[in-house]
Amino acid sequence: MKDTQASVRGAAPVRMRSAASWARGRGFTLIQLLVTLAVVGTLSGILLTAMSLARRSAIRGADTQVMGAITTGMTAFSATFDFAPPLVRDQHVSTPRTIVKTMVDSVEVSSIAVYTPASDGNFLRGSNLNISMSNPLAVNDRRFSVNSLGVYLAGVMSAPRRSSVAEVPVDLVPGPGTGRPTLSGGFEKGRFGPFIDVGGRTLTVARNDDPDFPTVIVQDRNQVPVRYYRWLKNQSVTTWDDLNIPPMVIGPDYPKFHSSTSASQREQADPRITGANWACVMAGPNRVFGDEPIDVIVQALRGYEGASVDESMSEAALRARAWADNLVEVGRAAN
Repeated sequence: MKDTQASVRGAAPVRMRSAASWARGRGFTLIQLLVTLAVVGTLSGILLTAMSLARRSAIRGADTQVMGAITTGMTAFSATFDFAPPLVRDQHVSTPRTIVKTMVDSVEVSSIAVYTPASDGNFLRGSNLNISMSNPLAVNDRRFSVNSLGVYLAGVMSAPRRSSVAEVPVDLVPGPGTGRPTLSGGFEKGRFGPFIDVGGRTLTVARNDDPDFPTVIVQDRNQVPVRYYRWLKNQSVTTWDDLNIPPMVIGPDYPKFHSSTSASQREQADPRITGANWACVMAGPNRVFGDEPIDVIVQALRGYEGASVDESMSEAALRARAWADNLVEVGRAAN
């Protein structure tokens, strides 16, 4: 009995945790959990942002490659014919029909209706545009075509044109490629091109073979037409105004370049475009150029950027945001 009592007396005492002590331990665990969740949430947000940026960067890279292919095609076309593709009047072919005789068999075909410096100089100079310096992208500048690339670079304007001899495509060549184009919109005997591929996933063609209003609109991977701009500078260039470059080619910085009056200032403002006379513009991932109706721009930006679009922004700021991811390439040809 004594041994038992001694054993009990010699045992280490068992300490029982009080309710307050248990609560303190439990509370510390919850704090740790909340901190961990906060860290995980922050890291997840960073990861999602990084993934989104990586995705946008990849898309931008793919679009840049597509624009590079278009630019290469433009360069090859200009080197072959000593002029850049004419600016097609997107609404119609020539009416009444302009008869163009080929060099060999005199087959008569209707030409494509195009703007020419001789007859459309005021239009190509943007003489009737009222460009606002506070909101330059809001101007309705129509000095672009969504058909020129399809007609001249892809050569897929194969709508038949009936002549007195035979039914032939308007560009004289069935399928991709064209006869020899002229600055006036006609085609002569020969076979050239195509200078770009529109049969893949990056560039496609929206075709309408209506015999009176045929269209071959080159589209990007989002089915947004690629724009082709042409403009004509004044005979005497002393100020930025005399260059007559479309605001869409320059973007929101148009007012800054507009204020450059001397030749040296113009070169410092943007030496890349002062000598250009054509441009290709893609809308980029957000699918808008920046000159659309403002409600269309807001809807497109929301679809692309989500709730980050603040509708309280000024119209000029929203247009600048839409323009920011455009891809613009410029060049110069003899004509």
